[in-house]
Amino acid sequence: MSKSRILPSNFIGTTMAGVQVEDGQFRIYYQGKDYKLYEMQLDNPDDTQYSLFNLSDFTPDARINTPIAAFAWNGLQDIRVYYITATSKVQEIIHTAQGGWFPGDTLGTAVENSSCLYAQVRASLPQASLRVGFQSTKSPQTITEAYLVDPNEGWKTRVF
Repeated sequence: MSKSRILPSNFIGTTMAGVQVEDGQFRIYYQGKDYKLYEMQLDNPDDTQYSLFNLSDFTPDARINTPIAAFAWNGLQDIRVYYITATSKVQEIIHTAQGGWFPGDTLGTAVENSSCLYAQVRASLPQASLRVGFQSTKSPQTITEAYLVDPNEGWKTRVF
């Protein structure tokens, strides 16, 4: 089998994030050689066959060498992917079983060239608690965390 050529080779350090469920289905999120964001779907843990889905067709352009963070809950019914845009905004991409993929909220402005980004979920159905941390321009020497507990109240931020 020949090797795939999907990652950029003109810079080192592109990031990836992955989510997996109990049956072995796996999703990898990465920035491709065209600098767009992709989802690699691996549905069989014993196989190397995969399919790609371009997430950049409907979202703001990603910063070159963007950090990426992701999580899933409820199987792969609910997925969130976070990255930094070309204008340094922390952007959310949402997948739901009912609605497919669509752009989510902008959570703040990241420090230029920062590689700091994390995402966590506490999945207590029917409602989940979401947390996304990044290095913010408002408090660059700290961790800014956007968090969502009640969707009706929207995202809030706190600083560590």
